[in-house]
Amino acid sequence: MKSKILLIIPPFRETIYKDSKVKEAVPASPSLAMACLAGAVAAAGGEARILDLNLEPDPETALRRALKDFAPGFAGITFVTPLFGVMRSLAALIKKEFPGITLIAGGAHASALPEDTLSSTDLDIVVVGEGDLSLPEILSGKDPAVINGISYKKDGRVLSNPRRPPISDLDSLPLPAWELYDVSRYDISDVMARKSPAGWLETSRGCPFNCCFCNHGVFGRNFRPKSPERVLAEIRAMLRLGFREIHIVDDMFSTDVERVKAICRGIIAEGLDFPWATVTGIRVDRGDPEMFSLMARAGCYRVYFGIETGSQAILDAIGKGITIEQVRSAVSMASSAGLETCGFFMFALPGETERTMRETIDFACSLDLDWAKVSITTPLPSTPLFDSLDRDGRILTKDWSKYNLYMPMNRIYRHPNLDWAVVDRYFNSFYRRFYFRPRYMARRFVKSLKGGTLLRDVGRVLRTRW
Repeated sequence: MKSKILLIIPPFRETIYKDSKVKEAVPASPSLAMACLAGAVAAAGGEARILDLNLEPDPETALRRALKDFAPGFAGITFVTPLFGVMRSLAALIKKEFPGITLIAGGAHASALPEDTLSSTDLDIVVVGEGDLSLPEILSGKDPAVINGISYKKDGRVLSNPRRPPISDLDSLPLPAWELYDVSRYDISDVMARKSPAGWLETSRGCPFNCCFCNHGVFGRNFRPKSPERVLAEIRAMLRLGFREIHIVDDMFSTDVERVKAICRGIIAEGLDFPWATVTGIRVDRGDPEMFSLMARAGCYRVYFGIETGSQAILDAIGKGITIEQVRSAVSMASSAGLETCGFFMFALPGETERTMRETIDFACSLDLDWAKVSITTPLPSTPLFDSLDRDGRILTKDWSKYNLYMPMNRIYRHPNLDWAVVDRYFNSFYRRFYFRPRYMARRFVKSLKGGTLLRDVGRVLRTRW
């Protein structure tokens, strides 16, 4: 009998993004991870369905209905740290009402803390790292004891097998099973995209750099690229299935600058006409004028940069491996190529002071950025930052549901240098200083007027919690 699995995406919009300043900037795209896993299951002869509970007005009822109608032998849940409590509730519901189903979980948190995840939930198995090979083996009925890359329960004990090596040939993986989604149900805001629906594309896995706040638990540190030919095949499939925009979500899209150029040349040569953006950010030290020019010619309209701070001392302390001048150069090159630029910044990094936060605000305002976003640093499990704070007794709770980018950090940890009230003041000041500069406002006014979006943009400003 064909093995069946229901892949479940927990509701996150009212959890992770509940207190977001700009609600319209909340992501609204189908899960790439679940599409990849579903494709792997199908290639191995199994059957997968995907249930995105973010689309359901009553998630629990939708989950019960899907499990009853599909009658799978397995259910898989992907989750990140702030969704731990949501995942645990879903697992408890499934185990209580459908006790014969084997429960599997994966994702960044599960990979970081597999034993803790299993021992405190009703889950049966946790996939550690990439699940493309491990999940089909689980569904095949293979003895869990011989499946690498998993932790599992047996006779009341939690056991862990050796981690599976990273998949070296990503071109060998099946295409993501985007056909399992009704992509027309994903209506993304024009803050995040020019066209809807927008889909996520990975062109590589792994990041070789060592930022102290990053978790490398799923894809690891080895940069593993897909070939330009494979990337183009995925783009063609996504456009054919109804996506009208593509967002690249690699950890490090531009690690190999020449590969990026080859992908862009392929898009141009094939006449593929679609807007795209690098929404997870690219490094400022990986790019040149030709790369940005080709990206623009190939349909890219916006690049995001992981800048983090305006203090060189903080950049050095967090292991970012870039310089202030490289930031200025990258933003200038992208702007000169006609691309919109967005900078990601962080407050409360290690070594942060009021002076360095002022430097960050001043630096952001000095750059020719179209957009800027700042977040307050959250120490996620299995990162060097978390481990350091934990050793120093500064972690206040391991209630993972509180580890939210928009949750007050005074509930999570004590910063070595700063009072949280001070951080919050600078956090709010960042947005007011950046977006209410006369020069910036004049430029946005002209763009809104030319684009016919003036009333909409004014309304968005009024709805934002400044």
